[in-house]
Amino acid sequence: MSLENISLDVTITIIDKDTDQKAGQLRYNVIDSEIEIFDTYLFPEYRRKRIMSSLLKKITSELKMSGVSKIRLRYFDEGARMAWESMGFRQVDEKGNMELYLN
Repeated sequence: MSLENISLDVTITIIDKDTDQKAGQLRYNVIDSEIEIFDTYLFPEYRRKRIMSSLLKKITSELKMSGVSKIRLRYFDEGARMAWESMGFRQVDEKGNMELYLN
């Protein structure tokens, strides 16, 4: 089996350093030069604090250096769509699919 045929499933657990408690998570697949985000969650007390956008900025800079060119995801409600758009994602269809190109 060659590495070109392998999908990598990555889970990032977000921990509050002050309390040592889980604040949320981000899960994605790495397929060729693309990332597909399939699960994100922040507990309510951690929302609207730019945590996910800060995490996304950090990992996108690392992913770009690894040769990743695009991040895809699907949102399920209007609040999520607005949050992802604020991070640079653009809606590509009416089914809730969004993309972010890494240049």
